[in-house]
Amino acid sequence: MDTPTLFLFLLYAGVIVALFVKPIKPAQAFGVGALVLVFSRQISAAELLATLTTPSLLILFLLMVIAGGVHRRLGLAQALQRWTQGVGTKGFLLRVLPATALLSALLNNTAVVALLVGPVRQWARRNKYAPSTFLMPIAFAATLGGMLTAIGTSTNLVLNGLLEENGLPILHTSDYLIPGFWVVWVGILVMVLFASRQLPKHLTENLEKSREYTVETRVVAGSALLGKTVQEAGLRQVHGLFLVELVRGDRVIAPVSPTETVEAGDRLFFAGALEEVRELTRSNPGLALPQEELTQGAASSAMVEVMIPPGSDLVGAQVRTSQFRQRYDAAIVAVHRRGERMQGRIGNIHLQAGDLLLLIAGPRHAELMADSKHLYSLSSQAPIAPLSRQNRALLILGSVGLTSAYVVGYLDFLTVLVAAVALLGRVGWLGWNDVKKSLDWELMVVLMSALAFSKVLMNSGGMESLLDMLPFMNDLSPFTSVVLIFVLTTVLTNLMTNVATVALLFPLVAALLHAQPAIHPMAGYLALAFGASNAFLTPFGYQTNLMVMGPGAYQPQDYLRFGTWVTLAYSAALLTYLYFL
Repeated sequence: MDTPTLFLFLLYAGVIVALFVKPIKPAQAFGVGALVLVFSRQISAAELLATLTTPSLLILFLLMVIAGGVHRRLGLAQALQRWTQGVGTKGFLLRVLPATALLSALLNNTAVVALLVGPVRQWARRNKYAPSTFLMPIAFAATLGGMLTAIGTSTNLVLNGLLEENGLPILHTSDYLIPGFWVVWVGILVMVLFASRQLPKHLTENLEKSREYTVETRVVAGSALLGKTVQEAGLRQVHGLFLVELVRGDRVIAPVSPTETVEAGDRLFFAGALEEVRELTRSNPGLALPQEELTQGAASSAMVEVMIPPGSDLVGAQVRTSQFRQRYDAAIVAVHRRGERMQGRIGNIHLQAGDLLLLIAGPRHAELMADSKHLYSLSSQAPIAPLSRQNRALLILGSVGLTSAYVVGYLDFLTVLVAAVALLGRVGWLGWNDVKKSLDWELMVVLMSALAFSKVLMNSGGMESLLDMLPFMNDLSPFTSVVLIFVLTTVLTNLMTNVATVALLFPLVAALLHAQPAIHPMAGYLALAFGASNAFLTPFGYQTNLMVMGPGAYQPQDYLRFGTWVTLAYSAALLTYLYFL
């Protein structure tokens, strides 16, 4: 192996290692790797930037924009209530999971899950079921539905971008539809059968206990609590909340002794369920929230629960420096993090994906939330005003016209999407704020860098050299090689992001298919695509998995226990199809 090829392999290995380092984001790992390629003159800056104009990636960006403008206007909460009236657990799953999968085949699955979490929890509580029985299946159904079409998930479009950039035939929706249909229905059937048996049953009261929030309060000057011990002041438990920590200046007292004397300015940290936190913040004469005006307005202000989704710019930010109050006209009262008891002042907390926050909201909070993709509300939202009769007719006629033009071959898909963006803008369903909210700039960096890496690795011939160093690969049957691709992709996608998995494995898969002509290329690339979405074993395997972890009060073992059944069913359905391909 020559020196330039060895350099590329070391850089490639460095990116892989960086993806497993927790503080490093995929965009940072791939971005730095791409810059090294540019400065080492493996690829020019113009070629790097030109990857963003690959038709498959342009389609991905436009679909993200369209989905961002449409999904909030679908009225899913109202439709869910009508569609599931009077049904039980299995009836609910049989109605909602197929609908979720179909929506996810056309819309961004993260947005679909975000819209459904609140209404599903409300339906479960209203009908005295455990929300934890439904939320994980909803997230998994969205992942399954993404495999029905070539545009259903970003990994499918990224794979097409990689194929296109390297002059290889792309995969179409017709290639995904049949295997996608089988994995969707087999996966849904397994979830309907096993959800009640394998998932924890956190009923309403138990769910609130398992979703423990930590709330920070301050002892006000002149309080009747001053000079009393914790026991005398009745602070061991307040409204059902347990006192877990006391901060006095720079001194942290934990656990808090019942004989500890209360002093002015003491910071008291209580832990407890959501409703108990609400009661504490409404009225207590001796305690105040960290900001005085919040305590005064707590009784009259709206209190809402929100979630930080994966990819949010709030991930990793310290509350104190995040300008949260200015951005969302709301202040964080309490934090819940996947069963972990939070310590220290709320202002010092570094936020993470999946965190649930309890907020006291100001008058502009709902408006600011509507324009943000960095925070999802779990509380019920006000319905959006319907279209006027004229705009509704224009939207229907325009949609029919564009669809017909595409079906008869008059317009290509990219042109249809550009026209659809213009149409949605005309009827008021898409604005500049929707565009800003919908585009994921970190994903764009990952995709641009991944295409550059793939192009350089493919042109260098390094992957062929790697296969030559693995002679046992030549002794495998074509189907065994396909299974190997699928299994390797499945393992990696449960440990890192699906886009990163496709980007890293594509050069190796392409080289393997080139070296073994007996392997059907479509079988190899479908194994890669479906393996990248076979992420049901960990909460971090797919972003929708993490989104339901807090609201469902799940533990990592819940994903492994329930996800194993879905993984086995998904794998069996896909590999059976590929065997006969």
